[in-house]
Amino acid sequence: MMKDQIPILAELSRADQESAQVRERAASIPKEIARHESELSTHRRASEDYEAKLEESMRERRALERDADQARARRREVEVQQFRVKNQVEYQALTKEIEEMRRRTSTFEERAIEILTEEEAVQKEFDKLQDLLQQEEARFGEIKSRLENELASLEAEVRQAEAKRMELVNRLDPKIRTRYERILRSKGDMAVVPAVDGACGGCFYQLPPQKIGEVKKGESLVVCEGCGRMIVSQPD
Repeated sequence: MMKDQIPILAELSRADQESAQVRERAASIPKEIARHESELSTHRRASEDYEAKLEESMRERRALERDADQARARRREVEVQQFRVKNQVEYQALTKEIEEMRRRTSTFEERAIEILTEEEAVQKEFDKLQDLLQQEEARFGEIKSRLENELASLEAEVRQAEAKRMELVNRLDPKIRTRYERILRSKGDMAVVPAVDGACGGCFYQLPPQKIGEVKKGESLVVCEGCGRMIVSQPD
């Protein structure tokens, strides 16, 4: 009897709506995880950028320190040679080279000190970013774990909803079931809606008094002339 089918339709519609909400939330979780992971990647790139700056600074400073050591060593060699020369021209040439090596040593050392000062600032910022990155990694791990647990729970709900849906669908008359599925595919959200203040709860089309009476009796299937959805009495 139709009177027995209408409550099943109403329950099936509620089950489908709840299932759709669960599926929508489940579908959003991987995107939410990806968004948090993208934020973590931003922190990681910032840390990597400063690490690269730090490494480049250290390479440049060490190269300058080597250059300074080489210039200093060359100056000492020339100073030793100076004691062996026997004419003024060679002596002056060596003196000039000594001064040049001294100048180079000073230049290299001064620049190395400048870089060391810059390096200390970069190191300080890098340490801050590393601390922040560790915090964000821990935070992401917690968020990911929570969301994955939620997803597993939602997937279990979906399976339960599918089982419940199958049970309800099997209780419907085949023709009514086909009609319900067709409307659901067409509307995409609800195939069965309640009557609200004498109007269709889906499109708010005002129902004729006769249709309102039929909905209240619940003895026949009432279809909205506006949207084609099935209309049932609003539950108390």
